[in-house]
This record gives sequence, C-alpha cells and structure tokens, in this order.
Amino acid sequence: MITSMILFPLAGFIINGFWTLWAARNGSRVSSRVSGAIATSAMLAAFVSAWLARSQLPASGSTEVEIFRWFTLGSLSVDFKLRLDALSSLFTLVITGVGALIHLYSVSYMEEDEGAGKYFAYLNLFCFMMLNLVLGGTLPQVFLGWEGVGLASYLLIGFWYREEANVSAGQKAFVMNRIGDLGFLIAMFIGYKYSGSLDLATIEKVVLPAGVGTSFVLLVFLACTGKSAQIPLFTWLPDAMAGPTPVSALIHAATMVTSGVYLLARLSPVISQSTTGMTVIAGIGAATALITAIIACFQSDIKKVLAYSTVSQLGFMFVACGVGAFGAGVFHVMTHAFFKALLFLGAGSVIHGLHGEQDIFKMGGLKKKLPVTFWTFTAGWAAILGMPPFSGFFSKDEILHQALVSGSGSVILFSVLLIAATLTAFYMTRLYWLVFFGGPRMDKSKFDHAHESPVAMALPLVVLGLLSLAGGFAGEPVHLPHPEAVRSTPAWIIMVVSVLAAAVGATIAYRRYSAGAVSPEAARDVFRIDSIYSSLFGGGLKATASATQWLEERVVQGLIRLVAAITDLSGNMIRVLQVGSAQAYLLMMIIGLVVMVIYFLKGVAQYGNF
Repeated sequence: MITSMILFPLAGFIINGFWTLWAARNGSRVSSRVSGAIATSAMLAAFVSAWLARSQLPASGSTEVEIFRWFTLGSLSVDFKLRLDALSSLFTLVITGVGALIHLYSVSYMEEDEGAGKYFAYLNLFCFMMLNLVLGGTLPQVFLGWEGVGLASYLLIGFWYREEANVSAGQKAFVMNRIGDLGFLIAMFIGYKYSGSLDLATIEKVVLPAGVGTSFVLLVFLACTGKSAQIPLFTWLPDAMAGPTPVSALIHAATMVTSGVYLLARLSPVISQSTTGMTVIAGIGAATALITAIIACFQSDIKKVLAYSTVSQLGFMFVACGVGAFGAGVFHVMTHAFFKALLFLGAGSVIHGLHGEQDIFKMGGLKKKLPVTFWTFTAGWAAILGMPPFSGFFSKDEILHQALVSGSGSVILFSVLLIAATLTAFYMTRLYWLVFFGGPRMDKSKFDHAHESPVAMALPLVVLGLLSLAGGFAGEPVHLPHPEAVRSTPAWIIMVVSVLAAAVGATIAYRRYSAGAVSPEAARDVFRIDSIYSSLFGGGLKATASATQWLEERVVQGLIRLVAAITDLSGNMIRVLQVGSAQAYLLMMIIGLVVMVIYFLKGVAQYGNF
C-alpha cells in the first residue's frame, strides 16, 4: 500500500504528460474533464492507499519498505525506501485527501483553459514529490522530494507564463527556495559526519556537541524559512498567488508550505537538543506571525489577504515547534489544511462567479448570489478566527497555551501571538464582510451575472467546510513529546482570552466596514520589505551581472574569436596547397624529399665524416 501511494500520482503525471505532448504535436486540445478525471482518480486511489496503510501500521508504530539501492559511495550505501509512521501517515492523508478535493475542484475551474492537460500533469507531479518528501526514509530522499515540490511549484506558479508578472513570481519562489535549500544540504552533511548514516532513523538518535547542534538546528531552520515562508524568506509566497487559485489552495495552504513544520517535527529529537536554536525558531515564528498579519490588514486582493494569512498561521506553527510543542504545531498543520484550503477555494469560487474580479472593494452583496460559497466560507472564517467549536479553535488555543506555560515559552511570545490572532480576526472579518455583505460595489451587469459554482467546485467546498467544523474534535493526531509546563495558567483562561481577542478583532472590522458606503483602500506594503531586499541585494546582483557580461563579451568571446581566426588562417594556408593535380603533389613530395636529404647531409657534415 505504501508503494502504490506514490505510484498513483506518478502514473497520473506520466499519462497526462504524454497525452498533452501528443495532443500538442497533432494540434488538438486536451479536455479538462478527461485529464482532470485521470488526475483526480489517481489522487483518490492514493488517498485510499494512504488510509489503508495507516490502518495497517504495526504495533511498533512504523514500517519501512525498501524499493531499491539508490547509490553507493565508498562505505556509504543509500536505499530508496519509504517510511510510514504516525507523522508521515498524517501528512499523506492530508496531501492525498485535500489534494483529491482540489483536483476535483480544478476540473471545472480550468475547464476553459487550453493547458488543462499540462496543469493536471503538474498537479500530480507535485503530489508525487510531496509524498516522497514525507515518506522518505533517508535525508537524500527527503531532499529529492524537497527539490521536487520546489520545481513543481515553480511550474504551477508561472503556469500562465504569457504574463511577465507570473513568470517573475515563479522565478522569485524558485530562487528564494534555493537559498534555504543550501541550509538543508549543509545540515545533511553535518548529520552524516556525526551519525555515520543518512537514514532518518539513525540521525534522529544522534547526540550532537553543543555548538554543532545549534549550527545543525539553525541550518535546518534556514531550509524551513524558504519552504514555509518565514522571515527573511517569506516574500515569495504572496507573489505566488499569480498561479491558478487551486494551486494556491494545494501548494500554499495545505501542503508544500507546511513541509518545514514536517521537517522540524521529523527531526524533533535533534532539534530539541539546542535551546538557542529553538529560541530562534520561536522568535522568528512569532515575528512572522505578527508582521504578516499587519500587512494582511492593508491588502485589497482577496488572494493576497489569504496569502499573508497563510504566512502568519505558519508563524504560529513555528512558535509551537520552537517551544517544544511539536504535536501542537502538527495539529495546526492539519486544521489549517482544512480551513485555509477551504478559504482559497472559496475565493476561487468568488473569482469564478465574478469572471476574474479579485478586488474585495469591487465585490459585496454576494451572500445570496453564491449561497454554497457563502456558508462554506463562513465555516472557514470561523475556523481561522478560532471560534468554538470550529477546528482552528482547538489547535490555535493549544499553541497559545504552550507559548505561555512551557519552559521555552514566555509572556512575550504569548502576547505577540495574541495580537496576531486579534489582527487575524480583523482582516478576515474585513474580507468576509466586504465580499458577502453590504450592497454590490461592482458594475450592475457583473453583479447580475454573478453565479454559484458548478457541482465539481461546490462539493469540495462542502467537504472542507465539514472538516473545518468538526476536524478539531479529533485532537492532536500525532503524539509527540510535549514540553514540561513551568507556569500554572489554566487552559480555560487562555481559551477565554483567545476567543475574546478574536471577538474584539472581528467587532472592530464589522463596525468599520458595515457603517454605510465603503471607500476603496490602497493596498500597501507596510514594511516595504521587497523594496529593502531590492536595495540591499538587487544593486549587487546587477553589478555582478554587468561584470560577468563584460568578462564574457571581452575575454571569453575574444578568446573564442582568436581560436577561430587561427583555425581559419591555418585552413587557408593548407587550402593553397590543395590544387587537385597529381603532378603537383608529386613535385611537392620531391621537393620535400630534397629538403630532408639536404638537412640530413648538413647534420652528418657537422658531426662526423663521410
């Protein structure tokens, strides 16, 4: 079952990929319904395999399947093997389950797109690589999946490549992820040096020297900041909204961006050895949660609001890992996958109903026009606010609790997260009200033609809405060690404070945006982080590019031209002698022979006697 889990999406990628190539050669178009049916069926089969594999886990809690010997370097042998335990099993269920729903949603969403076959091939490729990442039994295999999802996300972000902004967004994501990947590689080398193996089961048990342990943790975290969009490598994620909306739901809400949390949880025994490293993780996570929540309050694009919200929620997960509550962080990964995928797909339904409109200040009054979207979006809104009994209530409050009472937690961490939670309630209520309530703020014709999405798009919304409502009752799905509490604050007090904070944020947004006419607000980059990065690194990169161009044009191409000139001259000189006459060639041979005899005789005369 474990092997078939990754083979199904691989088969979908191969079938749709070759079909798309064949259709392009024959000038035909690949149907979204057929290619979508193939891709969705592959994901449903993978989900069934994941479910059966989880039900068959042995009493020891883990199982490994060796597929083949991957490579051998001296005494090092690395197998390509799959490892399934409670942690990887949870991620496989999220990837395949939520992934199947998003594939189904895409069948209608991409129906009129000419590149539907290529799109579904890329989606299956992404899921195949993501499954390799979470099922990998060795660090090289995890890295293979790590790089694979980066490649697939690049292809999907820039899917509509005819627009330059989309291509730039894909390139930005690719480059920023490569910066983080350097940390992964160096950490892998350190793990091998001190454990003598690249197997995760062995590396998880290694005890690193203090300084080395801190370096290892910080390098792993650098990799995570790239994939999971934390400070300083988070600016790619909002730009990645250039891709199709289902891509945002799959990659940037439910799966790829949570791979950093997975890596920290997987290596938690080693991560926990460095107090300094964990303090950095918690601090960066809290700063990311707060800063991106502030930025989200000033966005007008419905997908940009959700993008910054994703970064902020990832900050909550990293704080949980930073204080040692890895189980709480993974719990929030699961609930966040439900409600954020729902919110993104709901946003896609709104955009679809309004024929491409994404500005929330040009919406309004859509509650009755899009009833299914409205009610399911309401479930996602309540879940991200942390309102009981919705799923986000359980996981977010557990993180807030651990941020305060654990030994690595503090009042400062708790306060920062509480402010971020209040801001979350503000910007999500702002979005919710401006989209669905009040009078329409778009052209009358566009409002009149607004319509609910077809069944293939509505069904995933309903399923995710139910999961957003009831998913939290499952409790922490993975029982990882929790930090020892050093403060005795009761959980119910934190729960009440959290709900009140959400209510305050929602109330402020409601009072501001429900009071009559709403005037558009300009979207602002509050902290101008992209501009700062451009100033710090852009100038240096341009100078390096100019120097490289000069070196290439003046030196490299000059040498090439010199070699070409010498070759050309030699050819011309030889060509003079090639006259095509046997008599001429015989004469040249005689002349050459005479020259050789004279040279020989001169040498004999100089050094000896006849």
